[in-house]
Amino acid sequence: MPKARPAGKSGSSSQPYPFRKHLRNFFLITLGSLISSAAYVIFVSANGLLAGGVWGVAAICNHFLPVLPMGLFVFLLNLPLLFWGWRRLSLRFVLYTVYAVLLQSGLLLFLPAYLPRYCNEPLLACLFGGLLLGLGGGLVVRAHGSGGGTDIVGIILKDKYDISVGSISLTVNAVVVLLAGFIFGFEPAMYTMVELYVNSVVFNQVLEGLNRKRTLLIVTEHGEALAERLLHEFGRGVTMLPAEGGYTHRPKQLLICVLSRFELAGVKEAIHQVDPAAFISISETHEVVGRFRKSRELPLPMPGEISQKVD
Repeated sequence: MPKARPAGKSGSSSQPYPFRKHLRNFFLITLGSLISSAAYVIFVSANGLLAGGVWGVAAICNHFLPVLPMGLFVFLLNLPLLFWGWRRLSLRFVLYTVYAVLLQSGLLLFLPAYLPRYCNEPLLACLFGGLLLGLGGGLVVRAHGSGGGTDIVGIILKDKYDISVGSISLTVNAVVVLLAGFIFGFEPAMYTMVELYVNSVVFNQVLEGLNRKRTLLIVTEHGEALAERLLHEFGRGVTMLPAEGGYTHRPKQLLICVLSRFELAGVKEAIHQVDPAAFISISETHEVVGRFRKSRELPLPMPGEISQKVD
């Protein structure tokens, strides 16, 4: 008897996933796949470079069997991985990934006949190829899908053996670059390393967002005055927690505040004015979920108004 899909991984919950979000995700996956495939045809393959992961392995296979197109190798290499991940990953993720793999395989089959090739400057090809591949891949993953390959292997091994997805991707890409050095020469391999680096940087930027925030942890003995200043001068919400000095055992307050990077200098100056002895820890926050006011020009709601707006 076949195993039932685990309840937590079915991709569904007590509330159905909104149809408009499915449309948005399919649009992003389509756009990302189109950008990635076009970048590969115009910049990467035209200069004898390789992409990362399964695309790189598929390009090596295509080098030895040129009678079979690159897109077919991408599909064939992803096929066993999709079957492997079918019962181990969420249904929504698998369906989005199947769509992305089929679309990218088809685009790699048909786009070469219609797109130009850029072969003038290999370094520019590395930069723009990596940029567009990272942009396209990031859009696909932001839409809760993936291009298959190392993403599927990494997610499964992470759940089973606690191996990070990044480690799997790095290992596969290292093997791809090493093979590229022996097959195509070490100069194309070095250009491939540049392209893969740009790809990963842009991919992470797209995935985490460009508008990152800063989270402040402030330990002070003037919590009320400082919270008042942050609330009314900068329009930022503040969470206050009781704290105690580990050495002095004096009572203190721990303030937590999230703000934009443009407000950071002004907030640090305000904190210093209220409490020059305050301890401040600043960390980068990639994403904020919930009530975060994007403009301090808007008036702060009163506590009683928040529940009314939520209802």
